Amino acid sequence: MTTPKPLRGLACLVLAHHNAPQLALLLQWIDAAGGRTFLHIDRRARAMRAELLRAGLPGSTVLLPENESFRGRWGEYSLVAATLALLRQAVRDPATRHVALLSGTHLPLHPAAEIADLLFDGREHMDLVLAAAEPPEGKSLRRFWYRTVPGREERSALLRWVNSNTWPLGKRDLAAGLRGMTPMSGGQWWSLTGNCARRITVFIDANPWYPRFFRRVHIPDEAFFQTVVGATEFSDQLVPSPLYEVSAGFSPIVLRVPDLPAAQASGRPFGRKFDTRVDAEAVRLALEGAGGRTLQGP
Repeated sequence: MTTPKPLRGLACLVLAHHNAPQLALLLQWIDAAGGRTFLHIDRRARAMRAELLRAGLPGSTVLLPENESFRGRWGEYSLVAATLALLRQAVRDPATRHVALLSGTHLPLHPAAEIADLLFDGREHMDLVLAAAEPPEGKSLRRFWYRTVPGREERSALLRWVNSNTWPLGKRDLAAGLRGMTPMSGGQWWSLTGNCARRITVFIDANPWYPRFFRRVHIPDEAFFQTVVGATEFSDQLVPSPLYEVSAGFSPIVLRVPDLPAAQASGRPFGRKFDTRVDAEAVRLALEGAGGRTLQGP
């Protein structure tokens, strides 16, 4: 009897930099469900890359070579570049119907057949908002206007102060810089139809000024793809991001066993972030509920 492959046609773009055993479980689940993974390992995570290669990757996983990988740093353009490199590979495959951007800390919250029903609905799953002038923090125009120093501001009062006081260096002309496009913002993680994903790559290839502009945008992974989608007809078919997460301050908390009922009740296909080193039981239960293997599995 042939095992159903409900996620056939789904290309998962996975950005990872630690915890190879947990990442391997996500790759195995995607493979068993019929999806393909296009995997980026941070260039600095050489030990993780070696560990995954020793253990062997599923046949459906395409690993970006080390010399084509990037040193990802929070708030920098490198995360956009890594995502774009994976996206280009995914859309070259004519079988790609849908593209989902995930991290190595994502896990499914439902069985593959239910996730297929959620994702393969012909809509674009992306949080998208107009980047307004006020309030000055968060997803405002400030990230487009002013130069900033990359890094996690929640960990450094000095960095927060520097980035809030760069306005004397001058404000960029967004109308000229974006050539009439409306600046948009949203969460980093999204899931798009193959047609929308291909439109993004075609636009970027035809407009090399666009990625150059975003090299000076603060946290560009929350605006780069959103601004392109917002300028297309695909913005008429938007639904919320496919991600469940709980934020505390600037960052998501690690989901634990008590968090799973709310995560699964949310209806979102994936949850972030999970960590076997913090709560291995939560990882086991999430994968068990999604029909996947666990660290204790055969």
